[in-house]
Amino acid sequence: MTMEFWAPVALMVLLALVFLGWPLWRRQKLVGESRDQLVLDLFNEHLHSLEAQRAQGELDEDQFVQLKQELELSLLEDAPEAVNSGSDHSRWPLYLLLLCLPLASVIFYFERGSVEDIKILELRQRYFELQVRAGDNSVEEEAALAELVTRLEQRLEHKPDNIGNRYLLARSLMQQGLFVKAVAQYSVLVQQNDPNEVPANILSELAQAVFLAADNRITPEVVLLVERALTKDPNDTTALGLAGIASFEQSDYTAAIEHWQRAVQLMGPMSPGAGSLQAGIARARQLLAESGGAVSAPESQSNASRIDVEVSLADGLDVPADAVVFIYARAWQGPKAPLAITRLSADQLPSRVSLDESMAMAPNMTITSFPQLELVARVSLSGQPAPSSGDWQVTKGPLKLADIQAPISLVVEQQLP
Repeated sequence: MTMEFWAPVALMVLLALVFLGWPLWRRQKLVGESRDQLVLDLFNEHLHSLEAQRAQGELDEDQFVQLKQELELSLLEDAPEAVNSGSDHSRWPLYLLLLCLPLASVIFYFERGSVEDIKILELRQRYFELQVRAGDNSVEEEAALAELVTRLEQRLEHKPDNIGNRYLLARSLMQQGLFVKAVAQYSVLVQQNDPNEVPANILSELAQAVFLAADNRITPEVVLLVERALTKDPNDTTALGLAGIASFEQSDYTAAIEHWQRAVQLMGPMSPGAGSLQAGIARARQLLAESGGAVSAPESQSNASRIDVEVSLADGLDVPADAVVFIYARAWQGPKAPLAITRLSADQLPSRVSLDESMAMAPNMTITSFPQLELVARVSLSGQPAPSSGDWQVTKGPLKLADIQAPISLVVEQQLP
């Protein structure tokens, strides 16, 4: 647990002690002061009464002196009692309770609170940082993942209804290659939800775990889970990939190509996993041609529906190496949403990319949907597709797709205000 957690806790405990202790101390002080004042007021009242009786002749001088001395002795006897009353020792259990309150709160939190969940979040963050730093699996990264899995399993023994922890455990087991155990955890997630409210990604990830646990075989359970996932979300890329595999195994190469092309379109051609899907598409096209089926030319390989773009940075332009570079085509006059988009990092420039219809964000909004296009290359310092102040950008247009015969050169040199 870091100081970022304990510092606010200590401050809140201190404020609670002040909030509860101040009225107690103040009340005790006021009680003591009010008792002293009461004793003094009674003494003065009795003294005035004696003086009045002497003035009226009811008491002679000797009687007055004797009664006054007795009254003064009574004042001396009552004063210590007033002091003792002001420091009432009967209040020490309240002070003890006040001191025990923070300790009891900490103990209760460790027993019933979410301190273990915070530790799990810290372990997950550490594992992600190791992934980014190490690149490939390292001993340290594997140890961090194993520790995370162990902690999650222990936590779920005490709080089995924590859906977030169970989902994290299922995904972590997948990363470890423990597919049978992952299937068990995903199955519990499905059971913990209403059948009609199970998220599509849970269904598709369970289907993927079953597929891998069955030695990369499409089982009836996988087919059923994929159908349910695509019914809930037709754009679930995991389900689309599995649906393509199922169609491929049934020799329905046309359907396999459609599923995989859709997945690549949603994921982006430069995303992880897109390469294997594109290889599958090429293989399906080959088998479809060998079987005598009609094979349409890949749109990304047709010059009529592809734009080759060479992107580079202007000389002397200094941008972070990990800054995201978005390269896209959009309508020259019309919606400004990208019609085809891909992304690189700044350290990959200069680079040559191709924009085609498979990169469209919507099926009816492609680079062939508008007569004139505009090309944009932008170095996004925020990592977001939307432009923001400080980004570096270059645009070129209007361009007609049919007139483009050679790669278009884009040199990023203008900074957005």
